[in-house]
Amino acid sequence: MLRPALLLFLSACGPPAVDERPDRLQPTVDDSAAPATTDDETAAPTETGGDTDTSADTAPAPDTDTGGAPAPPEVDEETIGDHEPDDSWIFSNETIHAVEITLSSESWSALQLDPYEYAEASVTFDGEPMDPVGVRLRGKIGSFRDLYGKPKFKIDFNQYVEGQRFHGLETLSLNNEVVDCSYLKEPIAYRLYEEMGVPAPRTGFTTVTVNGAPYGLYVIIETPDDRFLERAYEEPDGNLYDGKYVWYGDYNYTLLDFGDGVDDLYQLEEGTDVGNADIAFVSNTLYLSRLGGSFYADMGAALDWENFHRFWAVEQWVGQNDGYVMNTNNYRVYFDPADGLANFVPWDFDYSFLYGYEWGLDWWSPRGNLAAACLADAECLAAQQVATADAIAAAEAAELVTLFDEMSALIADEVAADPRRECSSGSIIYEQSRVREWLESRSDQMRSEWGL
Repeated sequence: MLRPALLLFLSACGPPAVDERPDRLQPTVDDSAAPATTDDETAAPTETGGDTDTSADTAPAPDTDTGGAPAPPEVDEETIGDHEPDDSWIFSNETIHAVEITLSSESWSALQLDPYEYAEASVTFDGEPMDPVGVRLRGKIGSFRDLYGKPKFKIDFNQYVEGQRFHGLETLSLNNEVVDCSYLKEPIAYRLYEEMGVPAPRTGFTTVTVNGAPYGLYVIIETPDDRFLERAYEEPDGNLYDGKYVWYGDYNYTLLDFGDGVDDLYQLEEGTDVGNADIAFVSNTLYLSRLGGSFYADMGAALDWENFHRFWAVEQWVGQNDGYVMNTNNYRVYFDPADGLANFVPWDFDYSFLYGYEWGLDWWSPRGNLAAACLADAECLAAQQVATADAIAAAEAAELVTLFDEMSALIADEVAADPRRECSSGSIIYEQSRVREWLESRSDQMRSEWGL
């Protein structure tokens, strides 16, 4: 039987409507940059959903006026001293940035041939050039698009120049929002994690052009890397693993969870290679805790329960059907050197703000082994109820409806002008209305479900 991750192909963008987007303008190819090199991710793309109109008709370029937003701060060694550069202006929900990517013909061809290998490019961020940098495409089942569509991007500032950073950042991730017709699920979800004290990526908005052609509105996502760990943890030198499914192409993939015999498939992203022994320790502890003794106390030797309870509570509040608890997907695990315990880090909310039944799932029958075992343990279940109450209080204190209204007003013109969006105007209105209604009603639903 197929696991729910295959439901990634189902649209979350509401009822069908006429696509009113303008025709796309295809980029010209600049021959001035250098050819691509390689990266260690080797999965091949599949052709997935969406219209890939490649006409050369001229479309109106998005308005990249930042509306009087503050200019990036001037940064040099004298002004930095021993302090980290300020990057908070990048992750702002009050402005729309402008990213310009320039690819040579060799780099363009390389990304079409192997989109997950870095190719050399130049990037300009709000008029500030960075050259050379590495650029590759992102996304797998559901959200992958090639350069003739609206691809996800990852920019690595030090791929070709060792130590090169952009205001302290090593990498940036740009999400294409071809699945999220509201354009707002990720900024809202990550904000609630922040309010709950769970380390999570920051977000922002930007328009993107490639070789001068407009690619539309993107959501900037802070990449979980060494800089993220320095910001989020007092001791940032631990191991960070990717818990997203391993994809072999087409419909072939493996979802990752502790205790499923797949410990060696977790990919180390930051830290020291210990042969995934830390992942294996969590799995072994889970196995032994089920044999007898105290599950909650035993797992406390391997897992940061406070982090996990809060992580789970926010996943449920934002209806994350494709996360760890419901589908063992889209998460990172960080082993904090302060205590050696596993901490969950959230990632990817394309398929959030959904009810479990929409994917044939149930929050009281989670697929995540840690969550399922927790629900079967009275002490753990009681602690999860407390964390759920905390999440509800945090959501109400965060005034998420007000935040939603502010961000939707900010991006409205760019969403309408996005020449590569795959959501019709009617679907965008439907999804934004659905998310707003969710923000207004979700706390009461959660109180009812948890008897609070």
